[in-house]
Amino acid sequence: MTTNHQQTLTPRPNTIIHKMVLLALLIPACHQPLLAAETGPEWIYSVRPKDTLIHFAKRHLTNPEDWRILQKLNHVKNPYRMPIASKLRVPLYLVKQAPAQATIMAAVGEVYQVSPNQSRQSVVIGQQLDMGAELQTAAKSTLQIRFADGSVVMMQPNSVLKLDTLSMYSGGGMVDTKLRLQQGGVAIKANPQHLPSNNMQIFTPTAVAAVRGTDFRVSTEPKITRQETLEGQVVLSAAGHEVKVDKGFGSLSEEGRAPLIPVPLLPAPVTTTLPVQFQSLPVQFEMPAQERAVGWVGNVYQASSSEALFAEHTSNNHRLTFNNLPDGQYVLKVRAKDLLGFEGYDTGHVFTVNTQPFAPSLTYPATSSVITDSQPVLRWTQVQNADAYLVEFAKDAQFKQPLYSQKVASNEWAMTAPLQQGQYFWRIASVDGADQGPYSLATHFTYKPKPPALDINGLVATISQNRVFVDMVNPPDGFTYEAALDNNRNNQKNVWKAADLQGRFNFLLREYGTQTLRIRLVDREGIAGPESISEFDAFPP
Repeated sequence: MTTNHQQTLTPRPNTIIHKMVLLALLIPACHQPLLAAETGPEWIYSVRPKDTLIHFAKRHLTNPEDWRILQKLNHVKNPYRMPIASKLRVPLYLVKQAPAQATIMAAVGEVYQVSPNQSRQSVVIGQQLDMGAELQTAAKSTLQIRFADGSVVMMQPNSVLKLDTLSMYSGGGMVDTKLRLQQGGVAIKANPQHLPSNNMQIFTPTAVAAVRGTDFRVSTEPKITRQETLEGQVVLSAAGHEVKVDKGFGSLSEEGRAPLIPVPLLPAPVTTTLPVQFQSLPVQFEMPAQERAVGWVGNVYQASSSEALFAEHTSNNHRLTFNNLPDGQYVLKVRAKDLLGFEGYDTGHVFTVNTQPFAPSLTYPATSSVITDSQPVLRWTQVQNADAYLVEFAKDAQFKQPLYSQKVASNEWAMTAPLQQGQYFWRIASVDGADQGPYSLATHFTYKPKPPALDINGLVATISQNRVFVDMVNPPDGFTYEAALDNNRNNQKNVWKAADLQGRFNFLLREYGTQTLRIRLVDREGIAGPESISEFDAFPP
C-alpha cells in the first residue's frame, strides 16, 4: 500500500533572489525610459488651450514618439485631450535643447573676458557670451549680464565668474543657468517672470546656491561662501547638507561644513542725517549707530546712471571716505555689515559735490591701454573757465612720488623724455586763477616698445612637392612669428598668412615665380614689430 504525502517546500533565500533578478530582466525595455523619467530633472509645463499630448510632443520633444512616455508618467487617458492649466511633468532628457547666450548690458571700469590661455580682452556693451565664458572685474569696476530668461547678474569689483551652463529647452520654454563664482561677489535678480521651471545655480569653491526666482547676493573668499536673500528664497547646499534661506536672511558655508542656520540681515540704514552738499574734498560720511553693525559698505554712482560705479569703500568703523570725486550729483548706496560678514539691505542717499573748477575727462591714452610710443602726448577735455591744468604723472596709483607735476595752458601735454617700459598713472586738475579744482580719477596705461626688426639673413626657404619649407632661428621667449606671402605675378598680396609660428614652418605653394615672404615678431599682447622681407624664386618642377 502506497501512501501519498503532500509536502510544503520553503524556497531557499538564494532561490528568491534568483527569481527577483530574472523578473527584473524580464521588464520590457519600453519601461526603462519611464523609470528614468521618474527620477531625473523635469520641466513642469502648464497646459494651454488647444494643447494635446501629440501636438506638445511634436513641438517640444526631440523624438515626437516619446509622447507615450509622457502619457504613462502623467496618467493621461486621452492624448488628444488635456485639462487646461493642468501640470504636465516632462523629463528634461526628452526635451529639445539648444545652447543659450548671455548679453553684456553694462560695464564700468576695467572688465575683461578671460580666454583659456589666460589672455584678457575688454568687454563691450551688447557683446554676446557663450557657455564657458570667463569674466573678470577689477577694483572699482562692475559688470551687468542679462541671461536668456531675463535674469540679471551684477558682478561686483574684484570678481571672477565663469558661465558653466547656458541651456535653453524647447525654444525658451525652460532655461537652465549654472554659474561658477571663483572670486568676489555677485548680486542677482533671477527669473523675473517667475517661470516655474527655470533654474539658476551659483557654484562657489565651498557651496552651491540654487534659485528659481529671487533677488539675492553671493560672495566667496578663501574657504567661505556667504549668501544673502533679499527677495524670495534660496537653497544653499554644502558638505551634503542644505538650508533654505528666506527673504531677509543670510547663511554661510565654511569649507567642509554644513551651511549655517540662517540669520536675519541688517535692515537698511537711516541716512536722513547724512550731508547732501560738499564744497571740499574728501567726501566723508559719518554713519549713524546701528544695532549689530560693525562695518559699512558704500558705493558711489553717478546720479544719471545707476550702473556707473564711481567709487567704493568698505569700512570697519563708522566712517565712509571718498577722495577725488569731481563736481556733480551722486547716489551713495550704503548698507551695514555684521560680525559674520553679512551685508544687509541698501539705502540710497543723493548728494552733490561742488568744488569748481571741474576736473577734465582724460581721453588719451585710454585706461588700461598698451601703447608703443615712448613719448606719448597726454590729452584731456577742455573745462569751461579753466585757464590752466595741473598734470600729475607717476608710477604708483597713489602719486606718492610723481615723475611729473606740470602746469600747462592747453588740454594736452607731450612727454619731455622717453618712458621706460612699464605701467604709468596720470590725472589732471583744472586751474581757474588761484583756484585749483579736484583731480580727475586717475587712469593708467602701459608702455611697451614694439618688438625689434628681425635679422633674417640666415633664413632658408626650400621647395619640395609644391610646399615651401622655411627654416630660421626660433623667436625669443615670449614672442612668435607672424608671416605672410606675396606673389609678384599679378601683384597678389597675402596669398598665404599665418601667426603663432616658430622657427620652422611650411605652407602650400599656390603659384610659381618670385615670392616675397614678410615676417615680423609678435609679443604675448599681440604687439607686432616691423616686417622683414625675404624674396625667393619658385620654379615649376
